[in-house]
Amino acid sequence: MRDPWYISISDCLLCVLESRFGELRRLGINDARSFTDLGRVVMNLAPLGRATVFIESFNHMTRSLNIVEPHGYEKLMLEKTARELINRLSLSDDIIDYVRLATSANSVDIPMRGYDFNIDDFMRSILEEPTWLGTDPTDLRNRLTHARNIAYLVDNAGEFQFDLLLTKKLTSMGIKVIVYVKSKPYEVDVTHDYVANKAGSTNAETRALPSNYSAFWYDEVVRELMGYDLVISKGLDNLETFMERRPRLSNVLFLFRAKCPLIARVFNVERNRPVVMMNLRDN
Repeated sequence: MRDPWYISISDCLLCVLESRFGELRRLGINDARSFTDLGRVVMNLAPLGRATVFIESFNHMTRSLNIVEPHGYEKLMLEKTARELINRLSLSDDIIDYVRLATSANSVDIPMRGYDFNIDDFMRSILEEPTWLGTDPTDLRNRLTHARNIAYLVDNAGEFQFDLLLTKKLTSMGIKVIVYVKSKPYEVDVTHDYVANKAGSTNAETRALPSNYSAFWYDEVVRELMGYDLVISKGLDNLETFMERRPRLSNVLFLFRAKCPLIARVFNVERNRPVVMMNLRDN
C-alpha cells in the first residue's frame, strides 16, 4: 500500500483546516463543537492522503450542517460576473487565445492558504499571458487542429463560462468534446446538472463523474480518458489528484493558475501565474 501523498503534509493539512474553518465562518457557524468536530475529522482522514482529506472533510461538513450546496449563491454570482466580463472582451479567431482565457480564468477559487480570490483581480488579469511548460502556442495549435476527440475536465464556477467559450470553439473545428463533471458539489466547482444544462449550446456532450472527486481518481474513468486524443484538465484539484494517483496518461493538457505557493515552487513559476502544461513533468 502506498504512503499517503501530499506535496507537504503540514502545509496541506493547514490549508484544508483554514479552508473548512473559513467555510464554517462564512456560513455563520459560531458553535465551537462544529469546529472541533471538523478538525478531528481532518486529522482522522489525514493518513489517507490529500484528495481524501480535502473531499471527505467537505462532505462531512455538508452532511453535519445538512447543507447540500454551501456555495450555491457564490457560484451563481461568479457565473454572472464571468458572463459580464466576457461581454466586454474582443475575441479573436485563434484557438490559442481561447486556451489563454480558460487558463487565466482559473483564478476563481475559495480562499486557501496563501491565496484569496478577488473579483477585481480576476477581471484585471484575465488577459495575462500564461507560462508554457512542455508545449508552446505553435505546438498546441497543431495538436488541437489534428485532434478528433477531446475530454474536458472542468473545475470552478465563474471560470466555467470561459470553458464554455473554449468548448464551443473546439466543436466548431469539428472536434468531438466530452465534458467530465462532478456529480456532487465540492466547494465552488460546477456540477453535472448545471453543466449539462449549459453545454447544449456548445454541441459538446457531458459525462457525470461518480461523485465529487477528480476524474483522475476513478480507475474506470482513467481508462476512458486513455482513448482521447487530448484531455484538457482544468484547475488545481485535477492537477494535484493526477500527481497523487499518477495515472498512466500521456495525453493531458493542464490549464491552471499556480495559486498554491507549493505548486508554484514545484513547477518553478511565479505564484498565481497562469500555466499551460502538456503532460506532467517529473519534478
